[in-house]
Amino acid sequence: MVSDYAFYSFQNEALLDLGADPLPLPVRREMEKEIFGGEEVRVDLIIEELYFFLDEFPDMRDLYAATMEALAWIAGANKGMEGDMEAAARFLLMGLDAAPDSLLLRSNYAMVLQLQGKGEDALEQYEVVLSDPEGKENPMVRLMAARLYAEQGEYLEAYRLLDDMAHDLPTDDAFWNFLAEMKELAGLEGEEEVDEEEEITVAASQASATCPACGTALRPGARFCRQCGTKVETGAQERHEVPKPSFCPGCGMQLREGARFCRQCGTKVENGAQVRHEEPKPSFCPGCGMQLREGARFCRQCGKPL
Repeated sequence: MVSDYAFYSFQNEALLDLGADPLPLPVRREMEKEIFGGEEVRVDLIIEELYFFLDEFPDMRDLYAATMEALAWIAGANKGMEGDMEAAARFLLMGLDAAPDSLLLRSNYAMVLQLQGKGEDALEQYEVVLSDPEGKENPMVRLMAARLYAEQGEYLEAYRLLDDMAHDLPTDDAFWNFLAEMKELAGLEGEEEVDEEEEITVAASQASATCPACGTALRPGARFCRQCGTKVETGAQERHEVPKPSFCPGCGMQLREGARFCRQCGTKVENGAQVRHEEPKPSFCPGCGMQLREGARFCRQCGKPL
């Protein structure tokens, strides 16, 4: 017997921000009051209704895949903030069932598994994300996966993940200490990583070379800036003037030159097009006080529409 559905236009800015089409959402008649009768709409129940609907009408799965992905992320994030990791994992899995190629859902599902202490399962999910070129460039995924590799004694894998993203991550001591620890445990401490051609290039410019990110004078033969940690791979990256600072278009965090992601909020910076050179005035969510990204239409912390 087919259920009796009503279809609602759910005006949620988060759905649009996540790329979902504004499709009518099916709700069984007997669930209408429970979903819409309170002070706030029960997003967690809406996703369950859509999941139930698609189970009855599988030919509609492709049409609603993006909507299911967005709802799963919203519901999973809400449950995660409430500390209900079991429910968060369940909603993220619902989304992955409809959108198995979603890097957003899979990376968040991996993080939830990691928080639950399911390291091997989490690492399996991270490895799927890292096998994708776009997923491989996510610094948070790399860092979380590196910690799991370290816990399992796979120090070389952890070091490789950290070393590849060294120019995109924070300059705090914790990261660099972690990188140095993995290098030592992997048996790489003291090994020369710069080939002869690079040594000649660096030597030719080391007399007055400065860091391309922060302008600090580099020590002769340095491969990392001692001030901000920027990796110096070739003499072409060195310059003799302090660069003009750039800030993340999302949260306002100062960016390293050439950074592809903001180290604070993860906003992707493509070809410098999104970078601006003035420090933005911060704005905050009226619901939870979380600092908002510029132009945001909903809070990424509590989901409140703005």
